[in-house]
Amino acid sequence: MIRDAPMRPMHQPSVQRWLQDHCESSGRVSGGLVILTGAGPGQAQTIAEWPASGAMTPSLAAAAQAAAQRTRPVAVTPSVATPDSDHNRIIALPLRADDRTLGAVALAVHVTDGVAADALFKDLELAIADIGDAIRLPTWGDPASESAARMLQLQDTLVRHDTLAAGTLALVGDLAALLGCERVSLGVVDDATVGLVAVSNSAEVKPEQELLRLVEAAMQEATDQGARVAYPAAPMGVARIVLAHAELHARSGHAVAAVPLVMAGRVVGALLAEWHPASPPDEQQLALLDSVACAVGPLVALTQRAERPWRARAADQLRAGWARMTRRSDPLPKLLALALAAGLAACAWLPLDYRVGAPARIEGAVQRVVAAPQDGFLHKSHVRPGDTVRAGDLLVEMADQDLVLEQRRWQSALTQHENGYAAALARADRSQFVITQGKAGEARAQLELVRQQLARTRLLAPIDGVVIKGDLSQALGAPVQRGDALMTLAPAERYRLIVEVDERDIAHVKPGQTGQLALASLPAETLGFVVERVTPVATARDGRNAFEVEARLLTAAPLLRPGLQGVAKIAVGERPMMWILGHRALNWLRLALWSWAP
Repeated sequence: MIRDAPMRPMHQPSVQRWLQDHCESSGRVSGGLVILTGAGPGQAQTIAEWPASGAMTPSLAAAAQAAAQRTRPVAVTPSVATPDSDHNRIIALPLRADDRTLGAVALAVHVTDGVAADALFKDLELAIADIGDAIRLPTWGDPASESAARMLQLQDTLVRHDTLAAGTLALVGDLAALLGCERVSLGVVDDATVGLVAVSNSAEVKPEQELLRLVEAAMQEATDQGARVAYPAAPMGVARIVLAHAELHARSGHAVAAVPLVMAGRVVGALLAEWHPASPPDEQQLALLDSVACAVGPLVALTQRAERPWRARAADQLRAGWARMTRRSDPLPKLLALALAAGLAACAWLPLDYRVGAPARIEGAVQRVVAAPQDGFLHKSHVRPGDTVRAGDLLVEMADQDLVLEQRRWQSALTQHENGYAAALARADRSQFVITQGKAGEARAQLELVRQQLARTRLLAPIDGVVIKGDLSQALGAPVQRGDALMTLAPAERYRLIVEVDERDIAHVKPGQTGQLALASLPAETLGFVVERVTPVATARDGRNAFEVEARLLTAAPLLRPGLQGVAKIAVGERPMMWILGHRALNWLRLALWSWAP
């Protein structure tokens, strides 16, 4: 007996396409049929047929069932051949997988001899290997297995999509085909109100439409009662409130049934099905609707919860925690909350070492500036920033061509005046002697001045140290003016620390306090220091007011250089943890209230 199940299996479209392609690819095949065998004797299910007219179904089905029962190929020749018949033989092969017969394939073919029939048998045997995995399903003859497979297929349809809207749209489409109804709608509960999410055969839901508002009202009516509501109701059924269902029935003319979706005793949504007035639902269809609601209700709730924003999920967790806290029969949450409050109170008043953090930089204890002694031009630079020098080392040379010429001029003038001085002395010319003697003194003084200026063209290091500023290698030949800073030197092993403390924390810093310094170039090593002086003048740094605090390093690392920067933390004493965490906000609030107060 060949029977048609109320729901086609999910693999039917792929098998139907395979059968159509295989039959159309051969000019000798005029029809085909694929069946699946059931659990009981003589039971089978047609899952694919070509052509769809069904004229050859009885003969093909008989041959296919014979092949499935005998588990071997079958060839049948019709006893009576009509002139308009386009086939003269039926061949059938069983479908097997894992030593189990799943069904059979039967083809109506036109052959002239046994060789052509054997060739078609071989082609069919190779072709059915492609559909073996597609039809490996539970035994459809078993009602329990068939119902379980239906539920699993519907659940898979719901969860295989990324969003709740896409999953429920696919679900209601399959469910409408399964129930044989006109339309299936699904809604979810949000803040005790049902909102429509998906409607079968409709890609877009517009709640402002009058009919969809009636659908939501009918769903709300079912969720409020927590039970299935059908209209028109069965004569012997349980009495329900059906005002919204009656209004929807009057508006659309369809028979209506709504079932709430439940998870853990809580209503999370509703399913609503509508049937054509000519084919109202029977009790079996309503029972199937109940089963589907039970199967997909938890999945709908979990998917909806996963799509909610994190703020809503956090609020749900807080409400659940508070509900458990106020439950009299469960003392554990109260004890845990009490212990947590006691722990927080203890931590709030627990004294901890409070340290003021601020940016810091390394400077030389003494800085010497090498300035231009006179107007001139740069001739040569012998050092660059970072070089170590000793006192007396040549740093910079200035151009001396003009001074050398000036020296020669005054040397010549001195010689001339000295000769005139000697001639006047020989002539005993007292007046000329005094004049030439004064001019010679002037020339001698100018010559000494030029010599000193020549000596100052070679700038020497005043101290042992490191050049920390002044790269003149890219400015040779440039003019300089007297007093321009050319280079800055700092002692090589004598440093001081400058900490830029924010004005909000400067009140806690006093001389004599200790701290730790971490430099950006040496993050794994900390250096101790002692505060020596707090500068009472604030400076603007990076949009904030800061006070410079001078400190002395207790140890000096070999790689220390002036200009290094890092972060310093000054230990200012013990403070309660609550004060450490909240004093900044409390001080800001005090200042804001004072400024806003009249």
